[in-house]
Amino acid sequence: MTDFEVGDHVKFAGGQGEITKIEERPNGGQLLHVYTTEGELRKLPSGLPHIERSDSIADRLAARQIDSPIHHDLRERTTRLDLAYRYDRFLSLTNNRIEIEPYQVQAAYEILNSYDHRYLIGDEVGLGKTIEAGIVIEELIARGRAQRVLIVAPAPLTVQWQEEMREKFDRNFVIYDRETVETHRQSHPNQNVWEQEDLIITSIDFAKQTNDDPESDRVSVRDALDNLNASWDVAVFDEAHHLTARRGSDDSIERTQRYTVGEAVAENSDALLLMTGTPHKGKSDQFYFLVSLLDPYRFSHESQINPDALDDLMIRRLKDDMHDTDGTRMFPEKNIEALGVDMSRAERKLYDDVTEYIREYYNLAQQEENQAAGFTMVIYQKRLVSSIYAIQKSLENRMRAIQNDAVAEDLPDDVQELIPRYSTEPETLTDTERERVEEALETVTVTLNQSQIQEELDRVKQLWQQAKSIETDSKAQMLKQFVGRILSNDPEEKILIFTEYTDTLEYLRDKVFDDHDIAQVYGDLDQDRRREEMEKFENEANLMLATDAAQEGLNLQFAHIMVNYDLPWNPIRIDQRMGRLHRYGQERTVEIRNLFFKNTRESEILNLLVEKTNQIESDLGMRSDVLGRVLEDVDLDDTIMAAIAENRPTDEIVGDIEKTIEERKEALQTVENEFLIRDRFDLSDEDEEILEVIERSQHGDVSEDDIEVLVREFFDEFGGNIRGVRPGPARSGGDVFQLGVPDVLSGDQVSSQYDRATFTREVAMEQDDVDFIALDHPLVQSLIEFCLDSTRIQGQVAVKVAEDGEPGPGVLFNYRLGYVSGAGEAVTEKLVPLYVTLGGGVSTTKPEIVDTLPQEEVSTDETLDQLASQVSDLHEIAEMEAWEQVESFAEEAREEREREMEIKRQHAERHFEEEISEWEERLETYEQQDERGKDMSAPIGNAKRQLESLRRERDEELARLEEEKHVTPEEPQLVTASFVLGSPPGER
Repeated sequence: MTDFEVGDHVKFAGGQGEITKIEERPNGGQLLHVYTTEGELRKLPSGLPHIERSDSIADRLAARQIDSPIHHDLRERTTRLDLAYRYDRFLSLTNNRIEIEPYQVQAAYEILNSYDHRYLIGDEVGLGKTIEAGIVIEELIARGRAQRVLIVAPAPLTVQWQEEMREKFDRNFVIYDRETVETHRQSHPNQNVWEQEDLIITSIDFAKQTNDDPESDRVSVRDALDNLNASWDVAVFDEAHHLTARRGSDDSIERTQRYTVGEAVAENSDALLLMTGTPHKGKSDQFYFLVSLLDPYRFSHESQINPDALDDLMIRRLKDDMHDTDGTRMFPEKNIEALGVDMSRAERKLYDDVTEYIREYYNLAQQEENQAAGFTMVIYQKRLVSSIYAIQKSLENRMRAIQNDAVAEDLPDDVQELIPRYSTEPETLTDTERERVEEALETVTVTLNQSQIQEELDRVKQLWQQAKSIETDSKAQMLKQFVGRILSNDPEEKILIFTEYTDTLEYLRDKVFDDHDIAQVYGDLDQDRRREEMEKFENEANLMLATDAAQEGLNLQFAHIMVNYDLPWNPIRIDQRMGRLHRYGQERTVEIRNLFFKNTRESEILNLLVEKTNQIESDLGMRSDVLGRVLEDVDLDDTIMAAIAENRPTDEIVGDIEKTIEERKEALQTVENEFLIRDRFDLSDEDEEILEVIERSQHGDVSEDDIEVLVREFFDEFGGNIRGVRPGPARSGGDVFQLGVPDVLSGDQVSSQYDRATFTREVAMEQDDVDFIALDHPLVQSLIEFCLDSTRIQGQVAVKVAEDGEPGPGVLFNYRLGYVSGAGEAVTEKLVPLYVTLGGGVSTTKPEIVDTLPQEEVSTDETLDQLASQVSDLHEIAEMEAWEQVESFAEEAREEREREMEIKRQHAERHFEEEISEWEERLETYEQQDERGKDMSAPIGNAKRQLESLRRERDEELARLEEEKHVTPEEPQLVTASFVLGSPPGER
């Protein structure tokens, strides 16, 4: 039996590690406590037949056990790549398929250099908050800090998030909806559904669901979120302003269901990103509760919030405050003009007659408290000013509905469920959901009185005939003339035309611009077709027709002219339309034209709003989201329809709205000055250092060549093959290859063959169907894991030849150095070379190496013998230096960690001190009332329980912070070592 000692390295079935403790057993054997290379503690009987001592790297050096040069090179290269992620480098900048902008890197840089990565990202619309979150996710995964990621977004954005993470970062997220979750529950009924996948995207309105049936014992998706065993490493909330809580009149907290989702996730996540273009909507209590999700102890009350106190908790950049390297603004101006259209006599009569019909039946619906029928009339009014064709189609639908005796109660269940959100938060519906609701609503009749039904049918038929008889749509003619003028001046110009309705889009496509090559985007198109249409617009078509399905996810900054053929009554949609062109990368003034019929209430009201908003943007130095914030409490549907129903003069309504806008403008100004942070981004000044970070990241430790060389070396050694897909010589700027993966790697997430793959980012960005073999690709990650397993690739000891003039001979020791936090997690690691010469000198500078020699070429070398005989002394010098290096490395982190923890401790102490003091005062009041004879036993008991709970929570939080501030260096780990000779044997 082998005699083992503490410190021995051993290998056993299924792993290897170091003995940290030996227990003598009563039967004479030993129980070995082994700390494995995977970081686990195993207890193994010493008498097991498969356990044996493995020689340390120093032992193997002394015994001159030289490994294959190719295996050594693979091991050294993969170790370096495995530790390539440093605090001052971003490998995600080279691993993705997108042009990442400096201000996006700067936001991610600030978040990643913070202690706990919990931030509110409040950048203006169009700055790419999704990309900023994507960089943070990628870097945390790459640094071994994240595996489980949850993204929560409004339903319309879930597919967009999935596409962006897949296309831009090669991450495959699963969308959790009713169907997916039901499938998971059936396959693993006893497992928390949220723990069955690691990368999840879900909608906020799906996640908030609780069981309606009190008899059901099934755990709801909301409750399952609250009871996780495996917490989230990163959680992201997009459009986080939907997480709303308010302060009640009695100082209680009134939480919406969405906010409870935020609480559940916030409490169960390490990194947390809340993203919104409208972080503060004028309600200071709501902003306070939103910020409290990130840090519950930062503020005890909304009155304590100020921009300085948000500095390390919030990032917010406005387009006006962003400047390029030459000091110019990054974002161009917007020029918005209204194009008024005079109706023909027939159009005016149709407008007046249809509006009169809508007024009458809208009022009737209000009297009957028939909400669905009221919505129906609103839809007709919107479609009336969209296009003649759209209202004609609606009148056709109306005739069919009346003939079928449709009533609100007949609406399908799914539509009934969507109507409350359609009414109050239409932006949370997908385009498909919105169209489904509106199609269903168009069938709802107002009354069941048979004579009235016949009367309405006759009236609708007459209106339909009127619409059919109008051959020329004056608004369409105006648009055609406008487009003609633009294209006659510049035949290459691009024009984006928005309309709210697919019917109107089809009319423009088939009747008005049937002689043009048209690109189009509307609700029913899948992501691939949308991408094709966008490429068509960029490369071939002059015109793109789009419904509001295109408001998100299309970045069209290669165009700069946009026409709103109709204006949506939802101000958020107007902002989002403009954001397709007015975004980073736009080099020209964005020209926006709003077509509208003159002398119609709705068009004049909407035009007024756009004009006033444009003025407020200039006054406040903001470029988006202003319209939505100005009209936060204004229901435009109600305002316009009430004006129509009451036949109020347009001037009167406009006056009321102008007054509201002025009041909201003052409130916005107060919020900007007193509550919100406003970060300036200036590449010509204080932010230019981020360009150095980008330079280090893109041309630092890991290049595309490094990855390609590694893969080729591995394939050569283990039986893979790489061949060009196209005949002829390889392109100098990168090429596309077919990869036949060695059997030792294929399986699990690695395919046995990749038909089209590239190592070049430029090629990957041009061709979506090509696998980008970058550092985070499963093939490369699997290859690295294989090479770092010394049972499969020894590769620990080599003989190298240094360039003439380099100091030596000596031994080059490569150490993995790192430290752990008080919570026991490895915070960061790096690879440090220590070169020790025969004379005992030690340096962190590696000698220039010209060759690596196999065992047979150095079998009788005196210098090698001399180095091997002194390995013990040289190794001891290297170990001492390695400890000094790691201590210094950890000390820097320790100082920063202690500073951050002290700030958090102060926040926590103040928070609990105020809470405890408040409850102590209540308890004292209750006890005084009790002494005066009033029975206060219940409130006294409650107050005492609250105080006990608060004191316990305070002690736990302070103890946790005390533990977290500690930074402990890990024992240096020797990963490879090389004898370094001055010249090859036979030349000395």
